[in-house]
Amino acid sequence: MSNFDAIKKANPDKTIYDINSDAFANYGLVYKQYDLSKVTDYMDSQIKIPSDHNDYIPDDKAIEDDATIQQIATDVYAGMPISAGPCMGQSTSFSAIEFHQGSEVNITFTDVVMVLGKRQDIHDYEYNAEENARLFFVPRGTVFEMYSDTLHYSPCKVDSGFKAIVMVLEGTNQPLPAGFKTTNKMIVKKNKFQMAHAVRTDKIAQGILPGVKGKLIDIKPIQK
Repeated sequence: MSNFDAIKKANPDKTIYDINSDAFANYGLVYKQYDLSKVTDYMDSQIKIPSDHNDYIPDDKAIEDDATIQQIATDVYAGMPISAGPCMGQSTSFSAIEFHQGSEVNITFTDVVMVLGKRQDIHDYEYNAEENARLFFVPRGTVFEMYSDTLHYSPCKVDSGFKAIVMVLEGTNQPLPAGFKTTNKMIVKKNKFQMAHAVRTDKIAQGILPGVKGKLIDIKPIQK
C-alpha cells in the first residue's frame, strides 16, 4: 500500500487530495524539472528531525548556495533576493494559518500532508478551517509553490516526522523592527500574517489572534 493510500485509510473522516491533481490548481504549482540530488544528500545527512517539536531555520547558507535552489529562486522569484532554510518536526495539526506577500516554495524530503486555504475566506479576522481548508498529500521530492493568497502552516507528518525546505522572499519570517506599528492585527513578523486556533494557547499568549475557527484539523499519521 502506498503512503498516500495509507494516510487516507488512517483518516477516513477526511478528504485528502494528491498535490499532483487538478484540486491543487487554485493553491499553487508543482515543478518537476529540477535535479534535487545534491540538496537531498545534504538534507538527508545533515538535517535531523526533532523527536518532540518543530524547528525552522529561515536562512541556511548551504541550502541557499545550492545550484538547484538558486535556479528555483531565479525561475520563481525573477531576481528578487530570497531566503531558504529547513523546516522539520512532528506536526500533526493545522493549528494556525499564515500567508505572505509573495509566493512560498516548499521542497519535501519526507511525505507530508499540507492543509491549505484561501485568503478570501478570511472575514473580520476569522477563518473557518473546518469548512474551507483542503488537505493535500505531498510525496517526498516534490517542489511546489504556494501562491501568496494561499493560507498554509507547518507540514503535517505522514509517519515518523516531516522535513522540508522553505523558500520565501528575503526578510520574510524575521523579527519586526523595534517600534513597528500597524493597524493590521494579523502581522506577527516581517511579511508574516498569522492567526491561531484556540488550542494554541502559547501563540495566543504571545498576542496572536485566535481567529482559526471550527474543529481542529488533526492528521493521524501512519503507524509503521
